[in-house]
Amino acid sequence: MPLSHYTIGYHDAEQHHHEICEYAANSYEAIQNSKEDVPYLREHPSFIDMVTNESGLDYVRQKGSLIE
Repeated sequence: MPLSHYTIGYHDAEQHHHEICEYAANSYEAIQNSKEDVPYLREHPSFIDMVTNESGLDYVRQKGSLIE
């Protein structure tokens, strides 16, 4: 299965926004990988705010539009 590029956004206790990029087969795996890479997220998984599949956005950017 090919890996996609995901951006995981999260906040810290002071409400500062952070992002980490992960390559994963799906968004669940990307979140799990981010928790391995960022110890803070292991302790506070509910601080994850968003997951974006950047590979999917690259496809849309190449096409210019989803409407043909």
